[in-house]
Amino acid sequence: MGKEQNTDELAAERSDVKVVTTVTGPNQYKIDATATFDSAPAKVWALLWDWERLLDVGLPGLTSDFKWLSGGPDEVPSTFQFEMAGATIKEEIYLRKVTADQYRLCYRAEPALGILEYDAVLVLQPIPEARTTFSATREVRLAPEMAPDMLAEMVESETNSLREYFAE
Repeated sequence: MGKEQNTDELAAERSDVKVVTTVTGPNQYKIDATATFDSAPAKVWALLWDWERLLDVGLPGLTSDFKWLSGGPDEVPSTFQFEMAGATIKEEIYLRKVTADQYRLCYRAEPALGILEYDAVLVLQPIPEARTTFSATREVRLAPEMAPDMLAEMVESETNSLREYFAE
C-alpha cells in the first residue's frame, strides 16, 4: 500500500519553488526554476501569452511602460520593451509551440542591468488534478561585477509570484 500524504505535506509539495544556478563558463550561468501551479496548462499559457499582464503578475510593482515594438501578442517573432530599475529592457519572443503534452515559449533579452546575454525557455506540462509543472531555464552571461545570486533571487521571487497567482 502506498504512503498517504497528509494535508500539510500536500500543501508543501504544491508550494515548492526550486531554483538552481549552475556555472557554465566565465560569468556564464544557467538558472533553472521549477514549480507546480494549481491550474491547468491552458490557463497558465494564457498568462504567458499576455506579456504585459505576465510582467505585472510575475514582477509586481517592478515594471512599467510596457509596449510592443514589433509584432504583437499573437505574432512570432515579436519584440517589446518595459522599464525596470531605471533601465529599458527589450525582449524578443522567438518561439511559441504547443503539443499534446507540452507548451514551450522562448525569448531573449538585449543587454541591460549587468546582464550581457539572456536566453530563456519556459515549459508547461500537465500533471494530474488539472495542475501544471512549470520550468524555466535561463542561460545568461553577466558583467563581471554582477552576482548571479541577485538574478537567481529575482527568478525565485517571480516564480513564487506566478505560483501564488494560480493558487487563488
